[in-house]
Amino acid sequence: MSRWISALFCFALSVLALSVAASETRVISGQITVLERMALPDDTVLLLDIGNAQDETLVQSRELTDGGQTPFPFALEAPVGTPLVLRVGLRAMDDVIWLSEPVSIEAGTDPLDLGPLRAARIPSMGFAAVLSCGNQLVEIGFMPESVRIRLNEQVITLQPDVSASGALYVDAENAATSIQMKGTSALLRIDGSELSECSLIRPEDDITQGVWNISGIEGRATLFPSRTELVFYPDGRMSASVGCNRLIGGYRRHGGILSFGRLATTMMACSDGVGEQERHFNEVLPKVDQFVLDAEGGRLTLYAAGSPVLRARR
Repeated sequence: MSRWISALFCFALSVLALSVAASETRVISGQITVLERMALPDDTVLLLDIGNAQDETLVQSRELTDGGQTPFPFALEAPVGTPLVLRVGLRAMDDVIWLSEPVSIEAGTDPLDLGPLRAARIPSMGFAAVLSCGNQLVEIGFMPESVRIRLNEQVITLQPDVSASGALYVDAENAATSIQMKGTSALLRIDGSELSECSLIRPEDDITQGVWNISGIEGRATLFPSRTELVFYPDGRMSASVGCNRLIGGYRRHGGILSFGRLATTMMACSDGVGEQERHFNEVLPKVDQFVLDAEGGRLTLYAAGSPVLRARR
């Protein structure tokens, strides 16, 4: 009898463990629709990204749409008990991106259906962080000569202006729209209306910190990895080299979404092996739509449509 009770007790413990494990995630679902009336290209990728309150990516998914058209249903398992930020979008080649505005999700354990979300085509916003303004999330993109604000399906470009304190950016076409930044605090005015005091949310460790040495391209180890490098600047610029020519251009980052714009390159003649490696790198980079950062291990992996295509170490 005692062995039977012991076995029953062990079974009960295993069921409890399974139920606890099952309760550690919740399903976040909905559907995404592109605002533009157009046929999406066959190579379009569905982008799903869930981050925490510090805008650090927790869950990602990339799925080829194979010629399908919006609306696209989506569902992701997300951690329970913590506030979340959701981004949903679509990406086609030539760095065309349609993206929902960041969706704030309160901490909870129950499944959540967000219903229909709308994605608008957006210009490059460089390194896009989040402004938390009371109960509203606003995306702010840092560019070499300006900042861009994304709010209510509009993207507003603000130019630097003279300020006695902090950094001031003003809409050249409407001086009533501006942002005054001092450290992580920001005062945002849209057409004269002041939003609740905003705070800048940016991950403590991100891709802009340090130089990344490229160790592999599509599973192929790089020649002389110590001579390779990939650098992300905080204003949306990037530079790279895989052993010969120097490439410069821009990138865009929204949560765990990452993509690259057109690149310019020097035109030095390269040895056969390094030249082939450079051509391979140039073919892969425009396909990238996701990154995963292992800050503790100093590793960065770039993905295209869910497959790892580039690995680097800091």
